[in-house]
Parts: sequence; structure tokens; C-alpha cells
Amino acid sequence: MNLDLVIFDMDGLVVDSEKVYFKANMLAAEALKMPYSFEYYRQYIGAGTEEMLNKMSNDYGSQKLVDEFIRLSRENVYELVEKDGLPLKKGFMELSEYLHDSHINKALASSNDKRAIDYFLEKAHLQKQFDYIVSTDDVAHAKPAPDIFNKAWSVADEPDKKKTLVLEDSINGINAAISANIPAIMIPDLIEPPEQFRQKPLAILDDLAAVRSFIQ
Repeated sequence: MNLDLVIFDMDGLVVDSEKVYFKANMLAAEALKMPYSFEYYRQYIGAGTEEMLNKMSNDYGSQKLVDEFIRLSRENVYELVEKDGLPLKKGFMELSEYLHDSHINKALASSNDKRAIDYFLEKAHLQKQFDYIVSTDDVAHAKPAPDIFNKAWSVADEPDKKKTLVLEDSINGINAAISANIPAIMIPDLIEPPEQFRQKPLAILDDLAAVRSFIQ
């Protein structure tokens, strides 16, 4: 592929954080005696916090309870990362070095806020890996809206979208990329895409090392 820009999602694609989030959420739910499951958690993977808060408040019938759940979950995330670290997803450094050597710009476009992004990049020793960073703080609407990928494309000086590539692990993220008219590759993390979805991305690959082979 002839590329000028690759846009990376962060959670579940660059860093192996979705498992940390789920564990943090389960600990919070147990403390608050809330029913909670992976099936419930999975619907919010790749989506924005505001959408999650609104739906959870409706589902649980208490915004106060959900606010406390979010507060405890965030505390748990930081405690878990401080304790166990934050591993990278397979193939990221290999792909990142290839893009750098090929003079292809790298942008990070995450549904997380800037504070969390900075923290995770520091813990994973990735502070200097990206040419551009866009967070949910920079856009009006989270994924699956296209805003965050359009913003990353814009701050990267608007290269030809045919020479731009989004890398995503979530269905919400792939839908956002498609809405932004940017080609996308899916590297599933916790959720395998359903059969009817599999024609949407350019490809569905096992890991980021496979992305390097695909684009070479």
C-alpha cells in the first residue's frame, strides 16, 4: 500500500488495556453490589464515555450509582496498571519501526481523554511513538461517529484519504473509520466481528505484525 498516514486506536490495539478496564469494572461492580458481566461491558468497547454513562444510568436507574461505579473503576485501573504494568499488543513496535523507516506518519486517535492517554503512553514507554495525538477531548462526538478520525487526518495535514489507513480493534472504531471515508484494517481484541460485518474493513488480521506484511 502507498501510505502517507496510519491512524492507530489505542485501547486493545496498541496497549493491552481492555482486559484491565474489564477487571477494574468488575471490582467496582462487586464493591457496589451491581450486576455486571462481560456481555454488558463489550457493548461499550471502542465507544465514548458519554454514551456509556447515559445508557448505564438508564439501565441501572441511578446516575449517582453509575458515577460512583466510574469513579471506582478509574481508581482501580490506575492501581492495576501501577501494580502489573501495561503490556503492548503483539507486533506494535515492529510495525511502528517499519512506518518510521518508511517515512509514514503515525497518529493516535483514542476515545480516552488526554490525561489517560498520556498516562498509558508513559507506562508503556510510548511517549515518542506518535507524530500526532487526538483524544476524545478534541471532538464533539465519540466513535462510532467519524469525528476523531477526521480530526486526526486534519491535524496530520489532510493527506489523501486513499493514502491513509485506520487500525482498529473494535466494531465501533471500524464503523467510525468507514464513516470518515478512510480505509481501515481490523485487528480484533476481545470480540470477534460477526460474519455480516467482516466485509466492512479492508482486512481482518490477527495482530499488528500481520499489518506490516499486509501493507508492504
